Amino acid sequence: MNARIHRLAQPEWRGLAAGFRDHGYRQLWAFAEACASRAGATHEAVVVCDGDTVAGLAAVRVKRVPMLGAGIAYVNGGPLVRKGDAGDRERLRVCLKALQDEYVARRGLLLRVSLPLGPPAWNVAQETAFVDAGFVLTSDLRRYRTFVLDLDRTRDEIARGFTQRWRRSLKRANAAGLQVVVGDSHTHFARFLDLYTTLLERKRFTADLAADFYARVQAQLENGERFQILLALKNGEPVSGLVLSLLGDTGVFLLAASNETGMACSASFLVQWEALAFLQHRDMKSYDLGGIDPDENPGVYEFKRGLGGVDITAPGPFEVLPRRLAGAVISAAEGVYRRLRALRRRAGRLT
Repeated sequence: MNARIHRLAQPEWRGLAAGFRDHGYRQLWAFAEACASRAGATHEAVVVCDGDTVAGLAAVRVKRVPMLGAGIAYVNGGPLVRKGDAGDRERLRVCLKALQDEYVARRGLLLRVSLPLGPPAWNVAQETAFVDAGFVLTSDLRRYRTFVLDLDRTRDEIARGFTQRWRRSLKRANAAGLQVVVGDSHTHFARFLDLYTTLLERKRFTADLAADFYARVQAQLENGERFQILLALKNGEPVSGLVLSLLGDTGVFLLAASNETGMACSASFLVQWEALAFLQHRDMKSYDLGGIDPDENPGVYEFKRGLGGVDITAPGPFEVLPRRLAGAVISAAEGVYRRLRALRRRAGRLT
């Protein structure tokens, strides 16, 4: 194996990333750069080449710990390697070795990877590849659990999987005289932001990555990358909305909001129903419903469960530490940081 890592410029990244089926919003240049900035980290977009062949891509967030000369290299939603052919596993193996050589062995960083969700067999293959490469499961971080809906079926077949409550609510929404529009313009996002702001005020909570963050990212995205916004209108005014990402072969539910009028007529059910048609029209093969937490958010869990998707927990996150004390120190310091951040979020919900 003659794998090498190179930094990429933004146009090169966009062109290569579009060729991978596991490309997702977390590996968008603008998203990765914005997340790095808010964490006080740097964004490195790298390509792993095996000889003259591109094995994969990774948007890496590098956070240095002052005074220790070490830090964390974090890959969120990567590396991108899946093309749906016999070379997927080998590309992943090559990328993991190259990333370890660069960030752990050469630069002395803790390397952490949150994997992109894929088909069930691929999720198992990814987990095996990480264990074989010497990574360990990060036990103190929450694993990503979600419902995934198979879109490679007719609309009638999908609807047969809905719960009775979901069918009743969709029928109510269909009778409410709603119009659903879709777009990716600044105006569409601004109208959604109004709904989302009302939601935050009503429920009195804060979000780690709220709608205004995604709106700022949206402003930097090119055609083909941009988030899609679906809005349910009643008498011309938005009453419910949904923000989707459509990259690779999977659509992802990012944000949703409804006002009191929208809740009264179950508008969110119609928006989701129209989202399924839109995703199928754009040739998405599956729909990731954006994460679930039945204990902390049972209402949203029941809403998403009602669509009849498969309950899946993504493999990882995995990490590998440098062979020196700094790795353990970084892990301990990061644990304190996460607890403080959780306390700040909780305080924000109570004010």
